This record gives sequence, C-alpha cells and structure tokens, in this order.
Amino acid sequence: MTKKLNIKKIVKLLGNALVIAALLFVVKKFADMDIDPKDLASAEIIISLLLGIAVQGFFIVIGCIPWLGFTRALSSRKIPFSAAMPVYTKSNIYKYVPGNVFQYVGRNKLAVDMNISHVDVACATILDILFCVFWTGVIAMVLLRGRIAGLLEKYGEKFLIVGIAGVLLIAAALILVRIKFGDKLKEYISRYSKAFEKGNRKSAMAGIFYYLASNSVQAAGYFMCLLLIVGDTSNFSELTVLTGAFMFAWIIGFVTPGAPGGIGIREGVMIFVSGEAHQERIILFVLVMRLASVFADLAAFAVGQIYNSRRNAAKK
Repeated sequence: MTKKLNIKKIVKLLGNALVIAALLFVVKKFADMDIDPKDLASAEIIISLLLGIAVQGFFIVIGCIPWLGFTRALSSRKIPFSAAMPVYTKSNIYKYVPGNVFQYVGRNKLAVDMNISHVDVACATILDILFCVFWTGVIAMVLLRGRIAGLLEKYGEKFLIVGIAGVLLIAAALILVRIKFGDKLKEYISRYSKAFEKGNRKSAMAGIFYYLASNSVQAAGYFMCLLLIVGDTSNFSELTVLTGAFMFAWIIGFVTPGAPGGIGIREGVMIFVSGEAHQERIILFVLVMRLASVFADLAAFAVGQIYNSRRNAAKK
C-alpha cells in the first residue's frame, strides 16, 4: 500500500513539473509568433479566433473518448469519463515540452489512478493515434479531391520514410518482446482478442469511429474560419480544398521530426494547393488557428483541473 502511495506521489510531482515546463514553453511559443495586434483587430479575425477556441477547446475536453474507449475495451474495465478527462486534458498540455512524446506518456497516469495495466493504457494510446491519423487523412483526401495527387507527389517520400521506419521499429519491438516476454505476449494477445467481443465492442467502436465525427465537425469549423478570413477572395470549392490542405498538413507536421504543430508546414501545404494568390490571407488564417489552438489547450486544461478539484472535493 505504501509503495502504491509513493508511486502516485512521484507521478503527481512529475506531472506538476511537466505542467510548469509546458506553461513556460507556451509563453515562449507566444513570443516566437511575433504577433502584431493590428493584424487581429478586424471583426472577422476576432470571430474566427473565438470560433476556433470554442470548437477546438470542446473537442479537447471530450477528446479522451476514443482513448478511453480503447482503454475500456483492452482492460475490460468500466473506467468513468470523469477519471479519464482530467488526465487527458492535463497530458495534452505536455505537448509544448520539446520531445513531442510527453503528451502520450502522461496519459499513463490513468493506469496509476485506476490500478490498471500500463500496457493497456499505452496500447490504447497507440490505437488512438492511429485512428486519429487515419480519419484525418480520409477527410483531407475527400476535401482535397484531385489535389491530393499533387500533394502525395510532393510529400510522398516523407510518408514512405516514416512508414519504413515505423515498420522496422515495430518489427524490432515485436522481436524484443517475443524474446524477453514470450509468455506475457501470448497472454496479452489472448486477452486483447476479447476486446471486440460483445461486452467490449461498444467501447472499441466508439474509439474507432470517434475521429470520423469529430474531425468532420472540426473541418466545418476550419471552413467557417477560412470563409471569414479568406472568403472574399475565394469560392466554395477553393475554401473546401484549403480546409482539406490544412488537415493534410497536420499529418505532415505530425510525422515530421522537429516540427511541433507543423510550424511552417501548414502555410506551405495550403499555398502549394492554392497558389500565391491568397498567400497573405492563408498565413493570417494559420496564425489565427495556431493562436486558437494554444488558447483552447489552456482552456481545456483549466476545465479539466477545475473539474478534477471539484470531483475530489465531493469525495471527501
């Protein structure tokens, strides 16, 4: 019992240290943006910023749904949303710490809080990432239509390199696990095969299809912001393609080492598909969305912490 308490205390201290570090890097991020307040003074920009914060903030607060669904299915435990949401919103803020992995590692606090396997939580995180990338790619391709061929030609090599590296890494990890933990591996394969049985199927399906719904709504939000910022110089078809390019660029940024948040990539992809006619407006749109993303992360973090404090107070 004492050992468990010590582990929880250490995890809490490490988590708080990462939060402080993340908030310091958020301040640095704002400073690096070199924002001119005059660029953000128009009604269209302010509405776009508020819309971006509202949509992104909402989906960060409920963003633990797919990850929680996979965790429930893999662990066969009825873990409440109220336990997962504060962990998710807190770990989300860790993405501002260099390394781009702490936001995923931080989710394993749920394993400590709920006394479940760290392997279950880690595997749920991997599935969450895979389906997030998959559905983002599907929606981006639908919106980009014929333009996807040009983007794949330009960035296909990057995907190929990452794909090969990923396959080799997975193969090496499987070989290592097979050698070191052969019996345990069989046990986990046997247990995880039950994740799609009738009792766990609902949770697994929630994880698989969540990003189809959430990314569709977020795409509509991006489209509305593009309409406000770029709309006077573009038609419906061009705005749809730009929305797809923005989402496609997220994937490029995600798989590109050393480019947190796709800095510089989103502008490049969107200008590539639209030409230089809307360059200034596109750069402004990406800046507004980047600002909205940071504020949304901070707002979701605050919501999670307030909710968790009230939840803990209610237990006493």
